[in-house]
Amino acid sequence: MIGCCIRQPRGPRPGTAALLLVLVALLIATLAGCAHPVIRPLCIPLKAVSKADEIALANELDASPGTPEIHDMARDWVRMRDEDRAACLKKKTS
Repeated sequence: MIGCCIRQPRGPRPGTAALLLVLVALLIATLAGCAHPVIRPLCIPLKAVSKADEIALANELDASPGTPEIHDMARDWVRMRDEDRAACLKKKTS
């Protein structure tokens, strides 16, 4: 009869352990969000384009006015080269 009245010691409740785990995960996520990565542009090597090649490309584009997609792609290509060139020059000076 004595053994039935003795209360067995219990371990930590599962709810408490889960709450502690969630709080630790939130703390880690919060601290990880504080670090700001430094983003540096990757300077790809640009092929040198001669003036003659630029003139030939301009003549080809002028000869095909019915293909606006090609004209848009060429303008976008020039814009990307200019942006890359500017970013690489900025990276070298800093």
